[in-house]
Amino acid sequence: MNKFTYPNPRPKLVIEYTGGGMISNCYDYSTWKITSTNRLNKETILAMNKLGLVGFGQEFFIRSQCDDKEPWAGLDVVECVETTQQGVVVPGVPINPYSGKPYAPCQMPYFEYMCEARCDSGD
Repeated sequence: MNKFTYPNPRPKLVIEYTGGGMISNCYDYSTWKITSTNRLNKETILAMNKLGLVGFGQEFFIRSQCDDKEPWAGLDVVECVETTQQGVVVPGVPINPYSGKPYAPCQMPYFEYMCEARCDSGD
């Protein structure tokens, strides 16, 4: 029996360096954007920083709301696909076997978090 699914093409987690610059002669900053298909809490983002995935240095700031109440940054419209048991996508528009109508697209939210790291010339 074939299955119907909504494969979201967006990666579950993306970490992007978005810029930076000098604050003073020996102090600089870098900015980062984390995009996730799931909400992230403060502890998770701080752990990413400790691992060196999001900035480095003496100071780290999360500039976005991250308290499990933040609104999504956007919605991806994802089309339904029909796949065989072997995972091969069946061409054409998937039809709901119960209603006889095409499956409607699904909206899937994603979340964005802005961060900033500061570092002196000693690091």
